[in-house]
Amino acid sequence: MLYLCFRCTNYSFYPYCPVCGSEALDDHIPLEPEYYPEFRYQSKGILKDIFVKRKTQKDLSDKLERVLLKYSKFETPYFVNYVHISRNADSDIDELSTYSNLKLFKSVLVRLGFDELEQLPKLTTKLIRSTDFRFTFSDFIRRTKHHISSQLVSTLRSWIEEMGTAYRRDLHLLLYYLWQEKIFVGKGEIKFSLSNEKNDNIPLIRDSEIERIINICEEIYLDIRIEKFKIKLERFDPSKFITIYAVDCMAGFEFEDFLVKLFTTLGYDVQTTKRTADQGADLFVTKFGEKMVIQAKNYTENVGNAAVQQVLAAKNFYSCNNAMVVTNSYYTSSAKELANSVGVRLIDRKEFQSYLDEYNQAILEASDSTE
Repeated sequence: MLYLCFRCTNYSFYPYCPVCGSEALDDHIPLEPEYYPEFRYQSKGILKDIFVKRKTQKDLSDKLERVLLKYSKFETPYFVNYVHISRNADSDIDELSTYSNLKLFKSVLVRLGFDELEQLPKLTTKLIRSTDFRFTFSDFIRRTKHHISSQLVSTLRSWIEEMGTAYRRDLHLLLYYLWQEKIFVGKGEIKFSLSNEKNDNIPLIRDSEIERIINICEEIYLDIRIEKFKIKLERFDPSKFITIYAVDCMAGFEFEDFLVKLFTTLGYDVQTTKRTADQGADLFVTKFGEKMVIQAKNYTENVGNAAVQQVLAAKNFYSCNNAMVVTNSYYTSSAKELANSVGVRLIDRKEFQSYLDEYNQAILEASDSTE
């Protein structure tokens, strides 16, 4: 069986967490409720087992059957919708107030006939967590099944290319899905413990086999990184990489044109103005609904009060939320004092270098594309 530790969010094939060491039954949840330990017979000693084991096992089996039947009946819409509600609520399923969502939810189900939730106090929370886990697994299958091919290595490569380093966390999900769909079962590419699939003491895949598959994945990931870096070296255009010294050599309008490219690359919506009679605005940038007017000053000397006054006038004239002056130089003390008093943001050479660093990083990342 596949388990999720709600304490550290690690997946495993054990009923305890091999990562954080948690053995709390409420923290470590199986994908399927039939694997809850509450419904498995716990030995009471050799003598007592002789007299009570068979009857106790039957009682537990009957109770499990009733729970599974009712869970199947109420999973949709009750458990499914509760998970959606609780995921978007400020409180979680452990809240203790009299009118908590959890207590109200439990009361709804008890009124509908799910009496076992009162007999087993922690069952409600566990079923909610299993439902949440099943959501996660279903979503994983939806995003993963198109990677499946006839060979394990090609399947892993396709999947890792899309997942990146996240494959390390989700590998158990993939392996469980492959077993569930009987993919590679019996082909020898993955050694499943098929004869003991319901024995908690024997995991679906042994640690040594997991380690072998992890090593294959790491080799694939390294190969993917090498290939991508090779393509980056081949495709990167150094002429797109802009230094502060290249900015120094730009003419006034050329600097404005570059700011359009820079802010567009950084995710802003950019609007230019006419070259003359612009009321102090060189361009407008918008992000998250906030419109800002920018005055561009490509200077060799320090920028004075006039630039601040111009952009402030433009802010009021065009009804913008914010105003900024951008320069490859620095500002006079008077300009800084004025800008601070009227709420105009000043970007000097040092801070503009940070913008350039972001821009150049975006150019580098764009060159990672293999299309």
